[in-house]
Amino acid sequence: MCGKFAAGHLTQREMLAITEYFLYGKVSPHLPDQLPSGGYNVSPTDRVGMIRWDGDRAELATARWQIKDPRSKKPMINSKIENVGFWQDYWNNGRCLIPALGYYEWPKDQGHDCPVYITVQRNAPVMFFAGFYRTDDRRLSCTILTRKPSPQIAHIHNRMPVILTPDEIESWLSGVTTAQEAQQSLGVQYDGRFECHTVKPIKRGAEGEDMIEPYSPPVQIGFDF
Repeated sequence: MCGKFAAGHLTQREMLAITEYFLYGKVSPHLPDQLPSGGYNVSPTDRVGMIRWDGDRAELATARWQIKDPRSKKPMINSKIENVGFWQDYWNNGRCLIPALGYYEWPKDQGHDCPVYITVQRNAPVMFFAGFYRTDDRRLSCTILTRKPSPQIAHIHNRMPVILTPDEIESWLSGVTTAQEAQQSLGVQYDGRFECHTVKPIKRGAEGEDMIEPYSPPVQIGFDF
């Protein structure tokens, strides 16, 4: 994925209620002191909402969307589900969820002025990306787990975030889902239920719900001299 997503403006208490619903109440009532950036133009290094597992229940937190691992020369916003060796410690002790409404991609054949907004059909107010998190000096940072795209959206981009169904959430967070199982089936259940459409070009500092509304680029009229 290209590095932007929409999170909306749900409050932490609303997110707590949603998380309690999906995890049958196995959630700490504690709310984080810091608030996520939120909005419709979430970008790398922004603070994002995050859910991690703590003992026998989930906990809401916020984290910087970008992990600086000393083994990597560059900061990372995404983590490949196939690269288990590099992320082994995170598979064991660093799994998380990142709530979102949808995400943006820029198909190579359409240029930067034609972003596509991608989401999934669902009843819940948000969907959840699988991710990894890291703690440095009590500061949390995270990445979004990615995999090869669903056939339905493979024409848009060669990667997609791992989007969890309700049945996958607890097993992922609590560590029940193994890396091998995840590679085979995690995040592929939404095939046939993706929704995508072109949105207006995303300018620096853009914000607002209109960012995810369908947009038709103006038709360019040619002249024959």
